Amino acid sequence: MKLTQCLFEEACHIQGMGLRQSVRAVVGFRIIVEEKAGFASGQVIDMTTLGCGLRLMRPLKQGQCLTLKPYSNDGTASVMICDLARVQWVNVERAGVAFLSMSRENKL
Repeated sequence: MKLTQCLFEEACHIQGMGLRQSVRAVVGFRIIVEEKAGFASGQVIDMTTLGCGLRLMRPLKQGQCLTLKPYSNDGTASVMICDLARVQWVNVERAGVAFLSMSRENKL
């Protein structure tokens, strides 16, 4: 997996989006986002141990709490990425979330 510093200059005006605290790994896997209103599918586009960047079809709101679960096309079982995450910033179809809580199994 190639590590790269995500560019943020173009989106610094987004409320809640600050300077990166660490280098994010560029990834690309599908995900189910669960929140109060239901489920949405999308893609994780970058990730650290503290949070990740998402690309979703349904817009999210800053401050929203979510559960994140990856999925695959081959029917294999998946595990939660994060039991509780909070949306830190939103920009059209993209959002940045901070991981708040993980079960013991997911920390290993």
